[in-house]
Amino acid sequence: METVRGVGRAQALAREVVLEVADTVRPGQSERQVVDALERRFAKAKVRRWIHTPYAWFGARSRFGGFEVWEADALPTERVLEDGEPFVLDAAPLVDGFPADFAVSGFSGAHPEHARLLVALSAIKDRLVALAKEATDGTALFRAVGALAVELGAEVVHDRYPAGVLGHTFSPFPNLFGHLPRLGDGFQPPLLLTYAVALGAHQLLGHPYPMINEGARGPLRGLFAVEPHLAAGEVGAKFESILLVDGDETRWLDPALFGEVVG
Repeated sequence: METVRGVGRAQALAREVVLEVADTVRPGQSERQVVDALERRFAKAKVRRWIHTPYAWFGARSRFGGFEVWEADALPTERVLEDGEPFVLDAAPLVDGFPADFAVSGFSGAHPEHARLLVALSAIKDRLVALAKEATDGTALFRAVGALAVELGAEVVHDRYPAGVLGHTFSPFPNLFGHLPRLGDGFQPPLLLTYAVALGAHQLLGHPYPMINEGARGPLRGLFAVEPHLAAGEVGAKFESILLVDGDETRWLDPALFGEVVG
């Protein structure tokens, strides 16, 4: 339970910072400027280590429009937010060795497609606990969430993430890799090394598979950062929250969409 409480505290901080900055996003700002604001606010909270550094995606980039090479295309650009465009902010700090990963979707103004995507995301979050309890493995959960998204009239985008993940485990944290320094922007050594070890342990020792994706094998158990990402036309939206999968205790650490976090 200490890991759950630690991840909950980290996620609460990430939520606070990302939502605080999201409230200041205005047309005319660039992705780079918004990410710089996130970095300053996290630095003020004494965050020095990362799972991945902050991302900001504006306009069609909110649904990965134009993405060909993940990390190079996902990093913040000088692309400026126009009036009436969507945006996604996503940050994954390490806080006292415990990981967090929080994302929020917004829109400069009002847009019916964006509002519809948020309704679909809320419905997915409401259903996902039951789907996780019913799923025989990560593949079954991945497919069930994809089918629900299509049923709700949305296009699935999360299958375009590296490894096509709907979610990734936080259960191996904290660990020694969490002390490694930041190297540039994007995915950081604690994430890359932890999942390399987890995948090796899965292959060689039968440890749990660390991803929720099309190729996930074995029963789900532990803490997962889950990130359904949907699109309608050029508009993208997502949330990212922490799901505890542990039999009858399967639950969100933040039950409401973009809601308060309880470890």
